[in-house]
Amino acid sequence: MNQPLAPSPPPTRRLSWRLWLGILMSAGIVVLVILKRAWLLDAMALALDAQPKWLLAAQVIILLSYMVSGQVFRVALRKQGYHIGTFRAWMTALVAIMLSQSMPAGGVASYAFLVSTFRRRGVSNEQTALVATFELMSYSMAMVLVALFSLAYLLYYAFTTDVSGTAFVTPLLIGLSIIAALVGVVLVVTGRAELLAHGLRAVQRLVAVFWRRPHDDQWAAHIASRITAGRALIIANRMMLGLLILIQLTALCGHSLAMLLILLSLGVQTSFAVVLAAFGAALVTSLFNVLPGGGGTIETILAAVLGFLAVGPAAVPAAVIFRLLNFWLLLPAVAAAYAWLMRRSVAPARR
Repeated sequence: MNQPLAPSPPPTRRLSWRLWLGILMSAGIVVLVILKRAWLLDAMALALDAQPKWLLAAQVIILLSYMVSGQVFRVALRKQGYHIGTFRAWMTALVAIMLSQSMPAGGVASYAFLVSTFRRRGVSNEQTALVATFELMSYSMAMVLVALFSLAYLLYYAFTTDVSGTAFVTPLLIGLSIIAALVGVVLVVTGRAELLAHGLRAVQRLVAVFWRRPHDDQWAAHIASRITAGRALIIANRMMLGLLILIQLTALCGHSLAMLLILLSLGVQTSFAVVLAAFGAALVTSLFNVLPGGGGTIETILAAVLGFLAVGPAAVPAAVIFRLLNFWLLLPAVAAAYAWLMRRSVAPARR
């Protein structure tokens, strides 16, 4: 059934918070463009030497990849009994992903955006938290799978060509080891409610001692029960989680395909495996990056790995053009999408 249209909220502090978030995001985009203006001009100059038809195809593939990412929200919300359109899910994914990449602690800003936009569709904060959890878990697992392929391919290339790949393999090993350790800890701790509660009580007591406040063991038991219930819910939805991982993998492969088309625009013939390996290395590197817009590290890793895999001198312009199409040229669209999603008169999602 369709829910009745909710009345427009009065201009409260929450509305002001959304307004300020929009202003800050717009200001951040302007600052990023100003700080990176020399880099952007160089990237545009490099793009002039490429074949336009391949660049246009790459841009279309990138946009479609973001649309695929938006299907994660559609599937997860449908499981909660809500429905949003393909275009709205596409724009939501585009804004959320760009927010997470544009600033330090971007994941927090991205989550705040999701809470705000889904609340306007009648989705509760608890349901939004569950949707965001599924999105984060599916993306993390898809990223690990791509990174594992990247590691295996780089090792294979290093051994078969007798070229040392330590400089590229070591960061991947470190990143994957950290991810594996975190996943292992989460699985072990959340699998036993009493162990989780014991750990939370210990943390709460340390915080209480530090702040010189009385500790409350009931808080630890409550949080432990909620996390355990959440884990059980995720296990109960494992088929949906598998579908979300497949969707995320498709989106990541789409971005890699765009990189392949960019290389073709520069006259370089290579394989999809090469660009997927380079993209996997950049994904792992992004875990340790706290600079706005990637700070140039993503482009550096892409160029370095492509050069290592014998792409040749085109590796640097290809990496620069990829980030130009994948991030910088999309910022105006992100600002417009954010303004559209934050409109006040919006019908709630259908249940």
